Amino acid sequence: MSPHLAISKKYWMALLKEGDTAIDATAGNGNDTLFLCQLLLKHPMSAVAALDIQSEAIQRTDALIKSHLTPEQYKRVLLHRLSHEKIDTIAFQPKLIVYNLGYLPKGDKSITTLTSSTLKSLESALKMLKEGGAISITCYPGHLEGEKEERAILSSLEKLPSEKWSICYHKWLNRSPTFLWIEKLVENSSVHPG
Repeated sequence: MSPHLAISKKYWMALLKEGDTAIDATAGNGNDTLFLCQLLLKHPMSAVAALDIQSEAIQRTDALIKSHLTPEQYKRVLLHRLSHEKIDTIAFQPKLIVYNLGYLPKGDKSITTLTSSTLKSLESALKMLKEGGAISITCYPGHLEGEKEERAILSSLEKLPSEKWSICYHKWLNRSPTFLWIEKLVENSSVHPG
């Protein structure tokens, strides 16, 4: 498993509890969606939503989760062929929102997430996120649009007030991708003891 996947999944497992909901804002091949489903859908109150602008990605995700979930679990997965900038159309308040930016693996590399739509999506995600919840972002600055996208995300996140948000940035010095963890702090709490 790649280092960024190992780290992100550890964060997800530590955060999510029975009954929580999650959104995979960039479904891709469905691997993150499936992982979230396997974490959450044992509990009857949990749900997972996944978005992707490409119908090919939604089809791959659907086939993958259908082959791994029970019919009852599958009913609690909402798949939407939508851009991640339309994330605010999801009807529940998630505990976790996951972004894996860039292009669809084994897909058309000319179709990639774009800075403008990612920033719009992130703005909505910050508002809709449950208190105590988090946003997980994997960025791929190894290509031009990915580098521009990451710079814009970092610039946007630097402006968030530290009394409301805790932001961690993992960067491997000799390779892409990078990983961001944005936690919405519980009112009247602090990330630092005492």
